[in-house]
Amino acid sequence: MAVGFWGRGWSLAAIRLKVAELESWWFDWTRHVQTAGNVRRPNAAEVVGELRDGAMYVPVRAENLKTALEESPIREFGAYTFLDVGSGKGRMLFLAAEYPFRAVRGLEFSNVLHAQAERNIAEYRSGRQRCKDIVVIHGDAAEYEFPNGNLVVAMFNPFGPEVMGRMVANLERSLGESPRHVIVVLLWPEHWEQVAGMRGAREVVRTRRHHIYEIGAAV
Repeated sequence: MAVGFWGRGWSLAAIRLKVAELESWWFDWTRHVQTAGNVRRPNAAEVVGELRDGAMYVPVRAENLKTALEESPIREFGAYTFLDVGSGKGRMLFLAAEYPFRAVRGLEFSNVLHAQAERNIAEYRSGRQRCKDIVVIHGDAAEYEFPNGNLVVAMFNPFGPEVMGRMVANLERSLGESPRHVIVVLLWPEHWEQVAGMRGAREVVRTRRHHIYEIGAAV
């Protein structure tokens, strides 16, 4: 027990939660967006496509994505499009926009979260921004057709194994039709085995907080 923190007794877990809340507030305030706060799993009437095994929205902690990107095999950010699958309110998109990616894309199937992300993109302002091309797509990851060109595909447990399996199959098919370099970043991964099992996938980094895989030749 940590005693005397802000004048009262706080457990370590409570302190960590409060720090995360302050970080989340600071991120939004400094970028003029609203990405904080968990959002319940949507119901079938609130999504495009089928509900399947979609998860609730939990915003990523900025440091977790930054650390993963720094440990990734990206040599030239401008040669890649960053894609957040299950982009929610868009926090990961704004973090990625602080790197010089060629483009930043988000894919979200929730009507409510997609609308909030569009509002956030319209309001987003940051002196750290290095990529100006930010777009969120309202679509179903199980049916998504991946864009051409080199990709950094990031996920923070947006859905369960059913959708992950279908998305991985789509990505494998896309790579078979148009070979290119793809880096997959999984934050606090729950279904990493399906990505690790992709044809040609190579493990780059594995930590408790993130796994990174790559397919194809590095740029």
